[in-house]
Amino acid sequence: MSTTDRTPSVPRSLRDLLAPLDRTTPLWPGEQVTASGWRIHLRHVPRPGPTPTGSGDAGIDAPVGRALYVHGLGGSSLNWTDLGEVLAPVLDGYAMDLPGFGFSDPPPGGDYSLTAMTDSVIAVLEHLGGAHLVGNSLGGAIASRVAAQRPDLVTTLTLISPAFPDLRPRIKRLSFVPLTLATVPRVGPAVFGYLGRVHAERQVAQTLREIMVRPQVLGPTRIAQAVEHAVDRAELPWAPAALSGSLNALVASWLWMSGRDHWRRARMITSPTLVMWGGRDKLVSAAIAPRVIRTIEGSRLVMFGAVGHVCQMEIPLETAREIARHVEIADPASLVAC
Repeated sequence: MSTTDRTPSVPRSLRDLLAPLDRTTPLWPGEQVTASGWRIHLRHVPRPGPTPTGSGDAGIDAPVGRALYVHGLGGSSLNWTDLGEVLAPVLDGYAMDLPGFGFSDPPPGGDYSLTAMTDSVIAVLEHLGGAHLVGNSLGGAIASRVAAQRPDLVTTLTLISPAFPDLRPRIKRLSFVPLTLATVPRVGPAVFGYLGRVHAERQVAQTLREIMVRPQVLGPTRIAQAVEHAVDRAELPWAPAALSGSLNALVASWLWMSGRDHWRRARMITSPTLVMWGGRDKLVSAAIAPRVIRTIEGSRLVMFGAVGHVCQMEIPLETAREIARHVEIADPASLVAC
């Protein structure tokens, strides 16, 4: 058949190219990266192999962009495993451990301020050459500051339950055993380490109940990986300080000038921005979501009903579809001809 007889190619939605969800895969490989003086543990999502026609890699030779995922308080790069793999045919994914979390070195001088954390993310983005930036919770608050400060490094911005000031009394968000213990002088770090080594399963289960509505959807493989990670973290002497220092810095940023600095910086964001929130988020109320999108000019809000604080973990397929759509809207040229 001659080329003139062929059906003309038409744009194909990036959402059609997402990989299927598989919650049994091994963790992504990671390495220690030195960037602008920061020693950061950076994981890179493996490219998916051949998949049946109409899913995964079908019809696309390479991702249309690069993504950097930034976790929340007490989290790590593991929080992005499922979302990153679903998005892998579309976005070449990297997930960093913030300084002092996961397997990243603690920050110089024990500085867990939002300014220091923002600098660490900027350093990684410079190392990667820019990316679509995705942040959850504390990582969302940090990502918003990065976008305001260095728009040249942020192709698009996605905020998942970002930790913007929420000063109403919410005892639940301070009830995590790890966070509570980490803030107790002397005794806290020792007990934190003991629980991580001896009762890691209980600690992980309690945390998952607080951040998710249906933690059971993770499945046994992901939960076992989280438990193993908790045991490894318990051996790191700076782990309790990372939790308490970051929590104190975040709360202080909410209290200082009633959190106005967060909103001032958010008004400076020019990157195309998507905001996602779980309607049953116990930690940062979805009630502040309308203010977030009013503050970030041109941003778009997606609300998920019976979902908690970590959409990317609880409903990775739905979250991936929204991010792929966000990339399409921001850059129509990313649509794949097929």
